[in-house]
Amino acid sequence: MRKALELQDRQSGGSFAESAEGLSLEEIKAVAREVGLDSALVERAAASLPTTAETAAARIFGGPSKYQLEYRAPGQLSKEDLGRVIDAVRQATGHQGKVTEVLGSLEWRTEGELSQIHLTVSPREGETRVKVIADRGPAGALVFGLLGAGGGLVSMGIVGAIIEPTSVFGVAAVVAACLGGALFTARTVWVTTTKGFRSRLRSLMGATSKAIDESVEA
Repeated sequence: MRKALELQDRQSGGSFAESAEGLSLEEIKAVAREVGLDSALVERAAASLPTTAETAAARIFGGPSKYQLEYRAPGQLSKEDLGRVIDAVRQATGHQGKVTEVLGSLEWRTEGELSQIHLTVSPREGETRVKVIADRGPAGALVFGLLGAGGGLVSMGIVGAIIEPTSVFGVAAVVAACLGGALFTARTVWVTTTKGFRSRLRSLMGATSKAIDESVEA
């Protein structure tokens, strides 16, 4: 709703207004109709938010590893406008990244980061499309591999040296407790970094969509 109001304000020249959070897309569209807000703008805004399938693995580990965002704006940008969009992307992410041109589309991707982001801007058929694909797989492997496995082994060695377990059940209990604690630590780190990464994706798409909309208007 917040993004849709911003889109409508840009079209009408009005001022930006705050809105409530915590509603489903259909509920927001119903509210939008009540206040005269175009439902199509609500759908465009919703598509620009970080979305991902809520898998069992994501629930266990505290967050997904893959994201996808999309945005469409009426109007086909020129190459000069695309350059301004890339500048906005770099400013929003604080990352220079690598830019390539493929079949009339402009692609930007992060370099040297574990959490990879790939953004494509395609001006075609009278509109400009933006697609963002993010993959945190390598970052997840590091967090759960280093803290989960490495942390568990270190903890197991410390605890084992303290209590000197002699029975098979004692050893199993120590191993389970240590690995459980290590997994909890890794999950906590993952949940925290996931929130930051989602915020980064929202900032990226917000800056990108704003640069495109302003270029279309101009």
